[in-house]
Amino acid sequence: MIDRQLLDKWIAHVFDHPVEEEAWYFDYPIVCWENRPEEIAQLIAETFERSEELLARFSDAQLGQGLSFLVSNLWCEYMITLNNLSVPLELRCRALWSFVPLFEQVMAKRCSPQLTHINQSAADPLNAVCFCWWDNLPIYGEPDVAACREFDQEVLKVLRRLLTIEHDACRESALYGCDEWAYIYPSEILEIVEEFLARTPGLCPELVKYANLVIRR
Repeated sequence: MIDRQLLDKWIAHVFDHPVEEEAWYFDYPIVCWENRPEEIAQLIAETFERSEELLARFSDAQLGQGLSFLVSNLWCEYMITLNNLSVPLELRCRALWSFVPLFEQVMAKRCSPQLTHINQSAADPLNAVCFCWWDNLPIYGEPDVAACREFDQEVLKVLRRLLTIEHDACRESALYGCDEWAYIYPSEILEIVEEFLARTPGLCPELVKYANLVIRR
């Protein structure tokens, strides 16, 4: 368990910033979190696992801004720790699986049900980061590297799990993730998306169309 003072400091570092026309992290140089990769992975996991409680005080715009900063590798390469083989696999998988409570506790409750791929320019900040989550993540499958295969399989399981969340923005995000990973694991992604369509009746036509685009790649 991470010390609460350290966790609070981390959360403030990522999220506790005013929302302006240009996000705070465009002002260089950025002071990045200098701690060990293992600690960063644990901080990500702790934050997301209890995200409804820990992030409640931030506005949707602050959450969108902070998550965009955290998930991208353009400023501080926090999420790259999930692919860092020096970090124990168990801890990397815990951070990966913490995406599920983040989407259940925050995205599904605070995003609108609009589908961002139809009109991305009109999406609010939280919907935008929800939709582009897997596109911005610096996590890449490496099936030819033995040390990476187990983590890759966990990514596929997480995508399958995210598709069970009963919220269109979360499902759309997971389908975008499936699209990203279909180039690396085509047969596995085909199975995941076909299963999703088969067991989820009553989907809106636009989401069904998007899912079918993924499996036709």
